[in-house]
Amino acid sequence: MLLKSQDVSYCQLVRQFGNTSEIVDGVNYQGNLFVKGNAYPLAQRQIAITEMRRSYLDPEPAIACLLVEDGEIVTIWYEDRYIFKVAEGAKDLITYFSLAQLVNEMRSPTGVKIENRSQSFRLPYLRCFIGREAVDWISARLAISRPYAVLLGQRLINDNWLRNLSNKEPFEDNDLFYQFCMDK
Repeated sequence: MLLKSQDVSYCQLVRQFGNTSEIVDGVNYQGNLFVKGNAYPLAQRQIAITEMRRSYLDPEPAIACLLVEDGEIVTIWYEDRYIFKVAEGAKDLITYFSLAQLVNEMRSPTGVKIENRSQSFRLPYLRCFIGREAVDWISARLAISRPYAVLLGQRLINDNWLRNLSNKEPFEDNDLFYQFCMDK
C-alpha cells in the first residue's frame, strides 16, 4: 500500500529480542504498528515496491507492509505485533510500554487467565487473575525479568488499570487476586 506521510502517525516503539528491548522508529496506521525497513530515494520507488511485494508474498505467514512517501524518500514499513508504542514521557524501561495496549493484550484470549475465583468460603471474586500468573505472562510476553514485571504490575495499579482484591496496595508476585478496573 502506497501512502503519503500525512496518512500515518510517526512514533517510537519498543521491540523485544529475547531478553533485550530496544527503541525503534515506527508508524501507526489505522491502529496497527509498523517498524521501519529500508528507505529509498523517490527516484527508486519501483525498487521499493518490488521489495515490498517480495516481503509480503515470500514469508509464511505474509507480513503486512506499507510504503510511505515522505518528501524525496520512500520507506518500507513492516507490521510487527510484538512491539509496543512508547508511552509519552517515557524515561526508563517500565515507562516505555503503553499501558492501554498492554491491558488489551493481557485481557485477550492469549493473555492472562481471567476467571471467577473463590477463597475460603467467601463469595467468589468475579473476572480476576492471580498475580504470579500475571508476572509469568508479562515477563514472557515482554522479555523482561520478573522484578521488572512486578514493577510494571505496580504501574498498572498506580495508573488505575487494575486493583488488588485483597485491598493491599503493592503488586506482588504471589497468589493474590487482581482485577482490571474495567471488569469491576
